[in-house]
Amino acid sequence: MPMAEPGSADRPPRLLLIGGGTSVGKTTLAKAVAHELGFTRIVSTDTIREVLRAASGPDAPAALNRSSYSKGETGDAVTDWLDACAAVRPGVNAVISRARREGVDLVLEGVHLVPEEGFLHSWNSQGGVAVGMIVTIGHEGTHRERIEQREEHTYRGPTRYLAAFERIRAIQRGIEERAGGANWKSLDSHLEQDSLGRTEQWLTTAWYQRR
Repeated sequence: MPMAEPGSADRPPRLLLIGGGTSVGKTTLAKAVAHELGFTRIVSTDTIREVLRAASGPDAPAALNRSSYSKGETGDAVTDWLDACAAVRPGVNAVISRARREGVDLVLEGVHLVPEEGFLHSWNSQGGVAVGMIVTIGHEGTHRERIEQREEHTYRGPTRYLAAFERIRAIQRGIEERAGGANWKSLDSHLEQDSLGRTEQWLTTAWYQRR
């Protein structure tokens, strides 16, 4: 289906996909991008997962009822993560398709995004500008500290995340491997001093390459 007329007359609709592991700064960056760069819509894959769970009820697949880093049928961290992503994929596709039809800017972020070129090609082929990126934290100690700080004041606390820390790190490595072969950008939120600026640069470059 052709893309609708964009909301801004001087540029096409933008799609920014932000993948990455647990507690690396995806949501923080997505909110900053939406606010500072004027994206119309921001959606988290965690929200999509919850909607799918509610809609499926007791018939929801097992992969929807566990965290992305929890043990699944195989016990392998990356394989279990991929299973969780596959369960959320129909909702991800629906959100992207709707934004494409409406011609609005969309930031979609979450651990359930598997880097692949298909998302970007589909959006670009219908007149938009799409960028896929992942957020990482290369330093293990810093990643652990981020988890502790983020969950310190939540009712669940960091215990369950720290217990699964090695799986979380393995999933990050799996995400990085896939991003490298899918033309997705990579940003280390611990090392990058201006994550928003770097993201804006990637979007601008994609726009000029399209022209």
